Amino acid sequence: MNCPRCSGYMMQDDFLDIEDETGQCRFVAWRCLICGEVLDPVILKHRSSPPEPMVDRARLPLVVRDLLRVR
Repeated sequence: MNCPRCSGYMMQDDFLDIEDETGQCRFVAWRCLICGEVLDPVILKHRSSPPEPMVDRARLPLVVRDLLRVR
């Protein structure tokens, strides 16, 4: 498998993560030997369907802010 970031060689690797109060969580993922990119099923799923943009929290341009203040 080739890395999507740098086209380097990827190999399967065992990872150890902290779960919750139960202790450790082990999982297998692909890691690039060149750049260190890590891919697992959860990462691939999130990259294929990114979340909707949060429009209501966007910063408005100054012109729009001034227009809203006038009203």
